Amino acid sequence: MNKSVNKKAGPRQRGFTLLEIMVVILILGLALGVVSLSVGGDDGASAAYKEAEDFMLTSNFVAEQTVLDSQIIGLFFEPRTAADSIDLQWCYRWQRRRDNTWQEIPSLPERCLSTRLQIEMIVEGEPYEHDPDLTPTPPVLVFYPSGESTPFELAIFEAQGGLTEEDSVQRIAVDMMGDIRWRNRDEADAAAKAAGYR
Repeated sequence: MNKSVNKKAGPRQRGFTLLEIMVVILILGLALGVVSLSVGGDDGASAAYKEAEDFMLTSNFVAEQTVLDSQIIGLFFEPRTAADSIDLQWCYRWQRRRDNTWQEIPSLPERCLSTRLQIEMIVEGEPYEHDPDLTPTPPVLVFYPSGESTPFELAIFEAQGGLTEEDSVQRIAVDMMGDIRWRNRDEADAAAKAAGYR
């Protein structure tokens, strides 16, 4: 005799709906955004770091281009009044030397630093001071097709109330042979090697 066993089905398993998953993702995204802002996502030190990183990438590219394309490329820095503000900001641009004049490079647009950031430069061993009356303004750094360049040092930092924390200053140096070094990274690498991490 065949008896069919009728087992009572337990509660039906169901997953999350798409709407519930999207709400959870939205809440997590908002929470992470608030945490990253409160932890200091864009403070002066990180802003200086980002600018130094961008400058390193661009200047390495420029140094290679001068050799590959047999051209002279110069770097021009100048302070400007920021839009909608009375604060000064430093802007820089790369230009190539052609027909005895400095000409724009469309692929390298001008870049302006945040008004919170300050810079100091040493050009050919001398501290640089911008002279607005000097026209045309000479470049602070020049890369040549031979691979050589003018000696140049750049410090990017945020000065708060006239004070600057030394470890937040990002320092970049270019020697006569066109070697570009980010001193902060060099020092960090040296410290890591000394500690046996590398």
